[in-house]
Amino acid sequence: MNYRLFFSLTALFAFMTSAVHVYAQVNDPSRLEYSIHYLIDSADNLSINEVQQAEVQEAFDTNLLLSSNFGFDHRPYWFRIKLNHPPIEPLMLEINQPALDYISVFTKKSSDAGWNEQKAGHAYSPKTNDYGGVVYAFPIDESLEDQTIYVRVETLVSMAVPIAILPQKGYEAYHMLKILLLGVFFGLMFIMAAYNFLLYIFLRDTSYLLYVCATVMGLATSFVLNGFGYYLIWPNNPALDQHIYLTFGSLSMVFSSRFAANFLNLKKFDPKMNNYLWGICFASLILAILSLFYTAAELLLFGQLLILIAFPSYIYIGLRTYFKGYTTAIYYVTAWIPYMLGIILMTFRGAGLIGEHWVTAYGIELGGALEVVLLSFALAARIKGMRKALVEKELEKEQFKTRLLNEQRMVLEKKVEERTKELSEANATKDKFFSIIAHDLRSPMIALQGVGQKLEYFIKRDKQEKLLEMGGKIDQSVDQLNHLLNNLLNWAASQTGGVPHNPSKLDLEVLMEENIELYRSLAESKGIEVGCELAVKFVYADLNTTSTIIRNLMSNALKFTRDGGKIRISAQEKNGMVEIQIEDQGVGMDEHTLEQLFKGNVTGQLGERGEKGFGLGLKLCKEFTEMNGGQISVMSKLNIGSTFTVTLPFA
Repeated sequence: MNYRLFFSLTALFAFMTSAVHVYAQVNDPSRLEYSIHYLIDSADNLSINEVQQAEVQEAFDTNLLLSSNFGFDHRPYWFRIKLNHPPIEPLMLEINQPALDYISVFTKKSSDAGWNEQKAGHAYSPKTNDYGGVVYAFPIDESLEDQTIYVRVETLVSMAVPIAILPQKGYEAYHMLKILLLGVFFGLMFIMAAYNFLLYIFLRDTSYLLYVCATVMGLATSFVLNGFGYYLIWPNNPALDQHIYLTFGSLSMVFSSRFAANFLNLKKFDPKMNNYLWGICFASLILAILSLFYTAAELLLFGQLLILIAFPSYIYIGLRTYFKGYTTAIYYVTAWIPYMLGIILMTFRGAGLIGEHWVTAYGIELGGALEVVLLSFALAARIKGMRKALVEKELEKEQFKTRLLNEQRMVLEKKVEERTKELSEANATKDKFFSIIAHDLRSPMIALQGVGQKLEYFIKRDKQEKLLEMGGKIDQSVDQLNHLLNNLLNWAASQTGGVPHNPSKLDLEVLMEENIELYRSLAESKGIEVGCELAVKFVYADLNTTSTIIRNLMSNALKFTRDGGKIRISAQEKNGMVEIQIEDQGVGMDEHTLEQLFKGNVTGQLGERGEKGFGLGLKLCKEFTEMNGGQISVMSKLNIGSTFTVTLPFA
């Protein structure tokens, strides 16, 4: 892309500069030596004969023409051209400014001959001009009195009067060269517009459409400024030229500002500058509307300020966007520099701030030609960037998919691992469950086997003490069986999530009294004293699960407390929670047993009277305590006793 850009620009620049160089050489006044003086006819009353008066000639002598551009001045101007040497062949006098309204060229062959006046200008029909209507050319006979030519110019537009005198023989080639230059410019602009319009049709990228509109409006502006609009389209309406070129130029700025914002992607890279370009767009649109009602001279200040603000802004915004990371913007900046310089030179030329020169005369055409080519390369670079971004986006998508699949695979592997672990734990629990049923449930059932035969035997033998002993064993076996079944049912329900949980305000005194009463006969049979001191009366928890916790802890305390021992139940408030403690004087536990106590890995132990423990009670206590938003802990010493602490929310 960079090599194509370099060679294309080099070829275009070489062609344009060589053509302009030939034009400049042909237009060089040194080939015919002459001087030009001017006079301003402020009163608008001088005739060609009055111009010959001595005081008028003295006024001419004081005003040597250094610059032929006087800005917007509506007063008539007289120009006196003196050849340094008598001409040896017919000449052509050219004024290359199509917008001048009235031009009169006066020549005289001898002192006794009358003045020959040739008229042309924008106010006359363009068909009267033998050289195409876009420039004003006047044939000059080689017989001139005093080698002097007078030119009078009056116009409503910019008083720019570029006068050139050339031999008539070479003028045709010179004139055709200028037409060729303009033809190359117009053809290039048209081709670029048509080519990018086709790209827009295929790509549907708004940047191409805005580029085409800006190019067409710029082409129309140059078309009018070079006189072709008046000559070819509206020959009977010369006043239209005073408005229409400013309309086209303003619309060109409207589309150029939006093209800049779209091409540079200012919505993303620089929203503030996007809003700024919207301001320029609306200001240009207002100028375009006003130009339909006012002439260019009346809108001069508005138009000049807008151009001097807008075009440097395009360069600044392009550089700003480039340094923000949008590298394609450098093409845009490079494209706008020559066209911007051409526009500024044309504006200064129209205002009379700079003189006439081939650069100022054709600066906008040269800059425009370079601009459309460079912007085409910029758009091509944009396509390349978009394709690259698209490829990178697709690559990112693929990478994202791969990463997502890997993450999903890892999540699935983790879930499989967790499920495998859960299944292993479930299997272990199941095995433990069946082990409990197979071993521990069988113990009380075996005790009941043959009870009927033994009862019958002891009744026949009238052995009352044995009957009482058998009754105690039956009660003990049934109690163990009932306690085991309750725990198994509660544990099975908790594992399946089937335990109802309806927390409410519970009265601890009532709850403790019910459970103490439940185990009173067992406590009395072992001579165990159960004390209850409650400093806090209410908790906020579920009734059934809380009762299960207290029953299991009391059952364990009674089971492992020696005959004649004590069990102490207390409750107090601590750190915003209710702390319930059940303290026994049992066999206690070592450190290893304490570490494994609530993990479900403890084998059931025998009580003081051989009561069987099944390893489920404390597991249920832990699960139900946590379900109620509390915690359970234990302190124990061997042969001294254990203290279980349950914390529940305060009501």
